[in-house]
Amino acid sequence: MKEITLDRTDYKIIQALEKDGRLSNTQLAETINLSQSQCLRRLRQLEEMDIISGYRAQVNYQKLGYSVMAWTLVTVSKDIPNARDSVMDFLRQQSAAINVHGVTGDVDLMVEIYAKDMVQFTDLVVKQLYAHADVVSTKSYIRLDTAKQHGSPLDNR
Repeated sequence: MKEITLDRTDYKIIQALEKDGRLSNTQLAETINLSQSQCLRRLRQLEEMDIISGYRAQVNYQKLGYSVMAWTLVTVSKDIPNARDSVMDFLRQQSAAINVHGVTGDVDLMVEIYAKDMVQFTDLVVKQLYAHADVVSTKSYIRLDTAKQHGSPLDNR
């Protein structure tokens, strides 16, 4: 994989858009003290390199009635060929499964789940996921509160 080299200005563009993805090019150029044409050129390069891969709203799911947020760790059968892929395919089809990650360690998958209530959460995790033929075990952690959200590894750059 080719190494990508970015300068301080590129990082300023990324950080500004992480804070507010709705900035116009004019506002972005003013924020980072760059001409509008140079700002737009650099922004397009960052998009072409897929460093900036999209712009989306940060939705507060609790305000929409999704009061349960959990991370569920899933262990799949090592004896069944393609078990991990089968479970991942199942989870991709579940709207409550917001993010599904393959992970290292004692478990195979980490799933971020948003549910309206414990009944919906239990239905997905116990009645559907745990009942899946390729799932050996699940372990869930329910969010109590959030100390930091939408952080960035670039914050201290």
